[in-house]
Amino acid sequence: MGEAGQPVTPGARSYRPERELGGFEQEVERLDRQATLTWAHEWRILQPLAPSGGGAVLDAGCGNGAVTAELSAALPGSRVVGLDVHPGLLDRARARGAAGAGPELFLGDIGDTPFADATFDLVLSRYVFQHLPQPVAAARELRRVLRPGGHLVVIDIDAQLWGTAEPDLSGLSQEAYRALGAAQSADGGDRLIARRLPRVLRDAGYTDVTVRPFAYTSDEVGLAALAPQLSPERLLPLVERGAVSMTAYLRAMTAWQSFVAGDGFVLLLGFAVVGRR
Repeated sequence: MGEAGQPVTPGARSYRPERELGGFEQEVERLDRQATLTWAHEWRILQPLAPSGGGAVLDAGCGNGAVTAELSAALPGSRVVGLDVHPGLLDRARARGAAGAGPELFLGDIGDTPFADATFDLVLSRYVFQHLPQPVAAARELRRVLRPGGHLVVIDIDAQLWGTAEPDLSGLSQEAYRALGAAQSADGGDRLIARRLPRVLRDAGYTDVTVRPFAYTSDEVGLAALAPQLSPERLLPLVERGAVSMTAYLRAMTAWQSFVAGDGFVLLLGFAVVGRR
């Protein structure tokens, strides 16, 4: 059951890869690049919590399996499982492991998983909770499949605490990105989810809830690597839907192009929120 006693609707979320910029294929590529950007930072947080000498780990909302594969490689003695509600993304995850033994992959929703109670020592959910209309219900379900003493790690964003840029980009792009947040909210998502996650986990019954931020910069990875995350091109589907005006889009794109041409600097923030069963 979800908040206010309402049932969880499998698949109910604001993320649909087919609707992202460039459609499904380009979105799969963006997920790969996102995993490459942040995995090393995430692993530093996950490693002390991961089971040693066996155990089981769940990647809840594994998408195309990029990080599921990283977990499998980093934990060769453990059972690694990926779960995702989108059949097309799960097909890509299966193809990734086709050459040899890899993680187990299941089709299903994190609000209603197919696993028995107390199955996993660690559950990871990356950039999924921002898309869930009932995050407490999902966190409660993931707690059910955790063994006592196991941890849930939710990694996500806060659009108002995304990072910083030099020179400042916010004045010219604020209108467009407010519209992005409003569109996600209308679809049941929340681009400010990171600030709410500590209480989401607490309300779902977790203890020892902590926030562990991490940062990475354009000097480390290059502005081109950050373009799929930051470029106003991501707003084009909203322009087509009428949620963002062409004027706002062009203003944001002009600011971004000037920023790139001037070798601007970006520091991006991510947030891992950890709770223990």
